[in-house]
Amino acid sequence: MKAYLLLLLLLPLCSGEHSIRCYGQDFLQVNNLLLDCNSAVQQACYSRVNGEKGCTRLENCSKKGWTCCHTDGCNV
Repeated sequence: MKAYLLLLLLLPLCSGEHSIRCYGQDFLQVNNLLLDCNSAVQQACYSRVNGEKGCTRLENCSKKGWTCCHTDGCNV
């Protein structure tokens, strides 16, 4: 019973991590690879006008040439 209560108390501390799955693409090694992106801060999937794709922090979504979406695999 004590272990169950301890787990309930720790749950809010562990749930602070954000996770999203995004397709990644660059011009060197990654070609439409599904990435598991985990971070303490919220992230989004992005595509750029130069064809680059991946996951990024939300503040980058307001940059010129960046298009972001917020569901798994949405940047196909």
